Amino acid sequence: MSRKPAAEYYDERRRRIFDSETCTQTFPRQGIFEIILASPKEYRTAMSSLRFQSVFKQLASWPETCCERAFYPEKDEFHWRSRYNYPTLTLETGKSIKQCDLLVFTPTSEDDYLRILEMMKLSDIEIRAEERISKWPLVIAGGTPVTANPMPLSLFMDAFVIGETEPSLGPVLDTIKSLGAQGASKKKLLRRLATLPGMYIPSIHDIPGKVSSIMRQWAGSDGMGITSFINSPDCIDSDVTMLEISRGCSFNCKFCQPGYVSLPYRECKLEELESTIENLPDIKTLALLGSSPRSYPEIRKVIKAAKKRNLEVIFCSNKYEDQIHSYDYPDDLKEKSIILSPETGTDSLRKVIGKKLKNKQLFELIGKNSYDAASNIRIYFMIGLPFETDADRASIIDFVKEVRNNNPLPIRVHLDPFIPKPWTAFQWTAMAAPIDLREWIEWLETELGKIDRVTVRSGDAREAHIRALFARGDHRTSRVLEEKLSGVGWNTAFKKTGVNIKWVLEEIDPETSFEWDFLNMGFGHTRLAREYHASYSINQNRLKDLQKESEAEESE
Repeated sequence: MSRKPAAEYYDERRRRIFDSETCTQTFPRQGIFEIILASPKEYRTAMSSLRFQSVFKQLASWPETCCERAFYPEKDEFHWRSRYNYPTLTLETGKSIKQCDLLVFTPTSEDDYLRILEMMKLSDIEIRAEERISKWPLVIAGGTPVTANPMPLSLFMDAFVIGETEPSLGPVLDTIKSLGAQGASKKKLLRRLATLPGMYIPSIHDIPGKVSSIMRQWAGSDGMGITSFINSPDCIDSDVTMLEISRGCSFNCKFCQPGYVSLPYRECKLEELESTIENLPDIKTLALLGSSPRSYPEIRKVIKAAKKRNLEVIFCSNKYEDQIHSYDYPDDLKEKSIILSPETGTDSLRKVIGKKLKNKQLFELIGKNSYDAASNIRIYFMIGLPFETDADRASIIDFVKEVRNNNPLPIRVHLDPFIPKPWTAFQWTAMAAPIDLREWIEWLETELGKIDRVTVRSGDAREAHIRALFARGDHRTSRVLEEKLSGVGWNTAFKKTGVNIKWVLEEIDPETSFEWDFLNMGFGHTRLAREYHASYSINQNRLKDLQKESEAEESE
């Protein structure tokens, strides 16, 4: 029996995925202004993101606009397209991502940067922005990582959206459509975009004296409360509709980039949430989305509105603070998994990194009978945190043993290397060397594996090191990506471009400025330095206390 040609097979797969979607919104299929929203993630991951769906809705519902979606190809399809020079295609019509007026990328992590370039290369789009100055499409990027530090992609993007898209995309689209209708050149268009709030244009702003500050944009409460509107059996949660009830984070974890970059913490208005729930289509499950959904003051009324529609309610958050209050809710709100994010096994180090919860509270939570419906426990730790000691790492084993003593459910432990991120209190701290991270993780995997019904998943130390280099990288890392795209290894790419691969493994003076300092997050490096020094002081005190405890034990 002969096999179908690969082109036919992959086109059938594309059409099957599109035809299997259930969409509660209708958008124009034609328009004078053509946009493609491209995710450097595969379909399953991208379409399970409420933020991706929200941006698509913003773009697709703009007047006289037609918007399609494109995704990073699955592994088998990517290799085939690379081998035979087939472009990255849109889901809706199967056209190349090159065939549009505006191409919008939505990276969610530093891992996505190379993928963006791969998608462009597949589609015969010149990689460097300077080589496209008279060619279309216009290529822009937005999202948390490029809001914090756009420099690693600065050679490739025509423009960046700094901050949230709700207040920014409308003026951008109107400007492009208006000048495009007048036949304006791309250079003139970029000069006009450079005047809009929250827009960073490398070709304009990188000229000395042209920019002093670019303010991050964020939406007010009236621009929030977004819902997912596309469901698919190919998504992670195919039958779940997501509803945003808050944005930003009310906690102050010193390592958390989204927590800082999404400030201030904002809550959706209750009456608007109730109205949204009342007008939802015929669905079964509603997921409430926010940094800490249970902390929403009127959460019981939100749940009541959902129950009025006979909806199953779940919470999309793994913050440990949420779980403390979980047993105050009805039995049918029990989670399938008990999720804890203690990050470390000791109360003292947790206080240093900005988390105030105590082990005692977490262990009490684990023993609650209200979790009889759960099928497993998931615990998230970070390895290589600033000020971490051997004793702190060893405490992870004691923590998991105590959880096992309090609950018989299977336990899955996640160990992820700490990465110092821009615009956090720990942006100046050193990352642990990959060789040390591997040694610590291997030891923990061995010891944790001795505990009954415990499995361990660990992040790769090498990949984390590369992510750190791009997270805090300057414009030179653009050239690293370019070298990597040619097929060389990461070490070779960094060496060829003169970037010291070990620089993120060293402490940086908090007085040091960074290349992205022209961005304005609504707070300054002075605040971050103050919080870093506060953590340093807290750690000094905890080390003194630990020393006293050790001396007291020896004297007994």
